[in-house]
Amino acid sequence: MMFRWIIGIIVIYLLYRLIRKSFTAVDGKPGSTRSQVPAVGEELVEDPLCHTYVPLSQAYRSDMGGKTLYFCSRKCLEEYGKK
Repeated sequence: MMFRWIIGIIVIYLLYRLIRKSFTAVDGKPGSTRSQVPAVGEELVEDPLCHTYVPLSQAYRSDMGGKTLYFCSRKCLEEYGKK
C-alpha cells in the first residue's frame, strides 16, 4: 500500500514538471527574466552588431557617441563596445 502512494506521488510530480515546462518562458530559455510577450504592433529595433531585430521592450539600450543603440543581448552590447 505504501509503495503505491510513493509511485503515485512520483507520477504526479513528473506530470507537474512536464506541464510546467511546457508553459515556461516564451523565448525558450527556462528561468529567463526576459520572457515577456511583445505587444502587438510593438516597434522592432535592429542590433547594429549581429543585425537581429528585437522588440524595443526587450532590447538592451546604450548611448554611445550621442546615439542611442539597441542590442539583442548583453553579449552583443559588450562586443560592440570593444570595437
